Amino acid sequence: MEFNAMSPENALSGKRIVITRSPGQGEDLRTELARGAGAHVIELPCVEFRELEETNELDRVIGRLGEFAWLFFTSQNAARFFARRARALGLDFARLPEPRPRVAAIGPATAEAAKAEGFPVDFVPHAGTGRSFAGNFTDCVRSVAGMEVKNPAVGFVHGAAGLKVLVPRSDIALRERGATDWMEALRAEGAEVVAVPAYRTCMPESLAGPQLERIRREAVDCFIFASPSAFENFAKSVGPDDLQRFASASALAAIGPTTASAIRAAGVRCAIESAEPNAKSLIEAIGKYFAGSARPSSREGANHA
Repeated sequence: MEFNAMSPENALSGKRIVITRSPGQGEDLRTELARGAGAHVIELPCVEFRELEETNELDRVIGRLGEFAWLFFTSQNAARFFARRARALGLDFARLPEPRPRVAAIGPATAEAAKAEGFPVDFVPHAGTGRSFAGNFTDCVRSVAGMEVKNPAVGFVHGAAGLKVLVPRSDIALRERGATDWMEALRAEGAEVVAVPAYRTCMPESLAGPQLERIRREAVDCFIFASPSAFENFAKSVGPDDLQRFASASALAAIGPTTASAIRAAGVRCAIESAEPNAKSLIEAIGKYFAGSARPSSREGANHA
């Protein structure tokens, strides 16, 4: 039976889409898929974030925060957990004596999270990922090209040599090549980069629960992965045989190139990769995929099997 392609706006109606983000994160993605696109959203948290068990290293750099020229946040969690620990230590960023660190955030969602925690964001690289930021970093540090500079810091924009930069991160962030690349680019420009764990990325205990078993039994149209960790935890939980089965029967979608690379490294197809790491771009990419696909929805496929 033939299935005609439809417009991207209507292509997700009735599609069963699994979101693997942690609870409380990605609400804009859930809302747009369910209410805006008419998809049936299934929650399967494949990653969760926790406070560090040992905070000595983080506490030391927070105590010396005034020594840094820049504070770089690479994720919403980095901003939130760093701010939480700083408050626990009695530090009020707004009351730090000048010159206090300038604040950079990679991506608009991270910038909003940083602002919500009381950090004035001085610039946001135009490129939304660490990997793409690294690709044009040499140009970025020499001019304002490629950056939305909200509070110009000429010393940084025209050269990073001699600057001390603090990067709070996940305990496993350096496994992700994109993050390493852009920090190495900073170091190559002469900056001193101090990367410090600010939170833990963990596999949820619930991942082995009944929701995963239900997904094994029932057809799914698309799985969305927003980080390599989420995909790796999912792959570990389902095992290699079921991973291949899921990738063949469903579309695996990645929110950016680093996550897409992790999917492909596991030997399965990444069917969808968003152009930018945000909900709007991802939903557009998924809509275009299904609009141009001859595949029926999971429910229709079951009825015609």
